[in-house]
Amino acid sequence: MDVIAVDDDDAGRELLRMVLESAGHRVRTSGDVAGGLRLMAEQPAPAAVVTDLLMGLDRAGGYRLISKIRSDPAHDAVAVVALTGVTSAEDLERARSAGADACLTKPIDVAEFLEVLTQVSSARAQPTAD
Repeated sequence: MDVIAVDDDDAGRELLRMVLESAGHRVRTSGDVAGGLRLMAEQPAPAAVVTDLLMGLDRAGGYRLISKIRSDPAHDAVAVVALTGVTSAEDLERARSAGADACLTKPIDVAEFLEVLTQVSSARAQPTAD
């Protein structure tokens, strides 16, 4: 599957790329929200976006990215998995409210991460009944 990984931490972004590529996914990466949104506009459209939540000077970049993805009906089929080192219930709920399909804490359990990514991507790809 095509996946966009967004993380402002170089090491975290590289780790995501390696994990996703080792699982057979095609990966494009960005270190910021603006770059992530540019990648969203490219073809092929991604099946999923994996984003760190606490990016940028205000530490709210991931939330903004998720909200922008969810505000565009063209991206309804794109699954979003949020990653964070913060484990407060408030931050996890904020990610879900922004539109994340799943929110996992860092450090990630690779097997769990890949399973969740597959599950939420499959669920988003299913047409909804009208």
